[in-house]
Amino acid sequence: MANSTLPYRGRFAPSPTGPLHLGSLFTALASFLQARSLNGKWLVRIDDLDPLRCKAHFSKQILTTLENYGLHWDEGVVHQSKRSSAYQNALEILSRQNLTYDCVCSRKQLEERYTGESRLTYDGYCLKNPATASKASAIRIKVGQNTIQLNDLTQGAVSQNLSDKVGDFIVLRKDKAFAYHLAVAVDDNDQNISEVLRGIDLLDSTPRQVYLQQRLELKTPAYAHIPVLVDSHHAKLSKQTFAADASEMPINATLIKLLHYLQLSPPVDLVSSPKHDILSWAIEHWQLDNLKKRTSIVVSTH
Repeated sequence: MANSTLPYRGRFAPSPTGPLHLGSLFTALASFLQARSLNGKWLVRIDDLDPLRCKAHFSKQILTTLENYGLHWDEGVVHQSKRSSAYQNALEILSRQNLTYDCVCSRKQLEERYTGESRLTYDGYCLKNPATASKASAIRIKVGQNTIQLNDLTQGAVSQNLSDKVGDFIVLRKDKAFAYHLAVAVDDNDQNISEVLRGIDLLDSTPRQVYLQQRLELKTPAYAHIPVLVDSHHAKLSKQTFAADASEMPINATLIKLLHYLQLSPPVDLVSSPKHDILSWAIEHWQLDNLKKRTSIVVSTH
């Protein structure tokens, strides 16, 4: 895990598939406060791997919203869409270790070949039955019987047997877009990220990233998966649930609301202070431990 004696480096990595909504701003604020409270660096990375869903104007809009809320990053913004050569190099390293293979399964075939309780575990069909004809293919990584264990700073001990839970997973898609897990593992290492603070909805995918880090001999950062904001029906705030655009909300009042969701108790009159003072108060009083073992926080409609 990360060496606590090294300078803290955290990051926020949104996907530009829409405006920054309240749930994402909640995570951004938490990661910002964690970095600032530890006198560390806070970086922003745009996870724009998917050329169909990610749009440049959303990238600009997200960055503008962060700045308007006073969340200023410390180094240049990295765009994953510009880092294909780094991901290709990692893929070649895995290939030289005989860890990868082509997968030509169609979407319909995958529905038949996914097993397990969640129906998300690939059965290894293309490893056992290599395609003889040239077809469009994805690339999967072999996971073997590896159990990944980590101690999450907010959720505690995590253990996942990759073979049982996900099976061999994709590192390069059929459309030749690099998979999220590979890109994140490479980027966090190259940016010297010491701790990844993000939503608990990504906790289940973390063992895959740790596995890639191990195979590529990369550093494994510390992890802290915080609760996600949910509506009154306990659905996660997201673009899919039409969560409101944070740029259209009153900045001070929204910051105060988010501090309450982060289990802080800002003074009532702080809402009328400059946003810099609100953030300074939050940095001084920030406690990651306040979020331990929590998985969701219901957003008030008032």
